Amino acid sequence: MGEFNKKWFHIVWMGLLFASLVIDYIQRMSDAQWAHSEAIEMLDTILLWIVFPLTVLLFILHNIQMWRQGARYFWRQWQKGATAVLVGGGLAFLLVLIVKKCKGEALEINNEARMIILAIFAVIGLVIALARYKFKHWQGEE
Repeated sequence: MGEFNKKWFHIVWMGLLFASLVIDYIQRMSDAQWAHSEAIEMLDTILLWIVFPLTVLLFILHNIQMWRQGARYFWRQWQKGATAVLVGGGLAFLLVLIVKKCKGEALEINNEARMIILAIFAVIGLVIALARYKFKHWQGEE
């Protein structure tokens, strides 16, 4: 019964998070009067104040569950997460530098520069994916 409740808790949380993201996107991309009305602004604020504590609660519960499986497992997972954040942050910093270099003093990036940026990050993504695959299947096992 506990697993059923946890499953529904995750489903409700994901639904609220999705609704919050959709409303935020609509407000950012639309100039329509209804998208910036007081009611929509209030709904966005209410969803934020519901989803944020639920996200923190799920994060804490997940960490408690990992700790119960073992302290070594907990710290290994945190190390993997920190590595992922550092790699992602480094790639984001690299993206900002490349965009700044390609953009220069212009107001917009031309299509050729966009394709170069896309190609660079596609190659980086393929190299990372290949390296992860080779690391997980280094003995040729499936």
